[in-house]
Amino acid sequence: MTELDATAAHFVEAGVALLIAHPQRILERGLRIEDVVHEADSSTATFFRKFNTKSDFLTTVVEHLTRTPLPADVRDTVRTQMTNSGASIRAAVSALVAHYFPAIVDQKSTTATLLDHVFRGPASAALAGGYRLRDDALLDAFEALFDPEGGAFRRPFTARSFAVTVNAIVDGFRIRSQVDPASVSADVMSDAVLAFLGAVVDTSGHHQHLDDVVGDVGGVPVEERPMPRDPRAAIVTAARDEFGKRGYFMTRMDDVADIAGVPRAACKTLFPTKPSVIVAALQSRVDRLRESVDDDQLLGLDELTILQNHMLRCAQLAADELEFMDALLVAVAHDTYGEPEGLISIKEKLNLPAIIAPVIARGQDSGVFRKSFGPVDLAAGITNTLLMRCFTRRQNSPQDNATFVGELLLDGLGTR
Repeated sequence: MTELDATAAHFVEAGVALLIAHPQRILERGLRIEDVVHEADSSTATFFRKFNTKSDFLTTVVEHLTRTPLPADVRDTVRTQMTNSGASIRAAVSALVAHYFPAIVDQKSTTATLLDHVFRGPASAALAGGYRLRDDALLDAFEALFDPEGGAFRRPFTARSFAVTVNAIVDGFRIRSQVDPASVSADVMSDAVLAFLGAVVDTSGHHQHLDDVVGDVGGVPVEERPMPRDPRAAIVTAARDEFGKRGYFMTRMDDVADIAGVPRAACKTLFPTKPSVIVAALQSRVDRLRESVDDDQLLGLDELTILQNHMLRCAQLAADELEFMDALLVAVAHDTYGEPEGLISIKEKLNLPAIIAPVIARGQDSGVFRKSFGPVDLAAGITNTLLMRCFTRRQNSPQDNATFVGELLLDGLGTR
């Protein structure tokens, strides 16, 4: 943003004031230099000493429509208010909203912000930067507000999506206040923010999901439903949804059974543990991987090509079965003392490294691959590296992830 001296800034302030005060006139006649000079109580000669052309002036006006000042120490402000409010989150939030409410709904400031959006356009880096500053300030306020409680966000909310949503709430009140000020008050805004905090912030330490709150509010008893025609498939489908929303550890088989419409006892009979559901969901896909490697060998493909094909298929599996592959990774990585049989079942039935270990061994025997390590260890290293790449680079295509790991592990870092 261009830094202005006092005289230039005065002209810009006059231009902004005209835009805000007389938008209809600006549409009809444009922002005329003589009007700006008159508003600034100055002269045309002085104006052109500060701005070479009208275009330069208009560009500067747009740049200075709304400045987003760096926020002061938000944490200190909120902590002070928490102390003054006796550590009451409701009282602190209400007091903070009441303090800042006049600035939030200020007509000139709101109009300038809306004009800023219109003139800069949706791709403005300056506007995006301003929102990031506001998001960061909100997260600082959140940390200060819930520091004693250790609040966490209920999934699927994250720190960033929380900040974006609160800022959207504030923006909505700002706009509504310009056309319907009687309906917008500090009390209504603080109630909205507190309601959102109550739904999204979890201070129980149970790592809850937003559905837990919505379910409690609804209070509607579960409708009695007949047993699904295929209870096993219904349970797997429900487990996929629960793993995706809650993660492996927070998913409960009783919840899965209820969602699937299967009696809990029957669910436990079919799937005694969470790992058993993972096996049921992924077994056929893993069997297909094994069959594909066998087919490649029958067709006489070389070991290097077989490994490259296999990595692409594994990467595709990780993308297609995201929820269950995530759960598989956690179940295998975690030392699940309480489910030894289930863990053994996973390692035996979903043994991805075992699919390519014979191919690596054959390549070592033929001199294609080095014998620095055993084929089982190499197969595990390749599989683990590929899956970790897929989990941490989900925005990439399976082809990109498989190619990256293939070039790294099969070709190495050195030049030929």
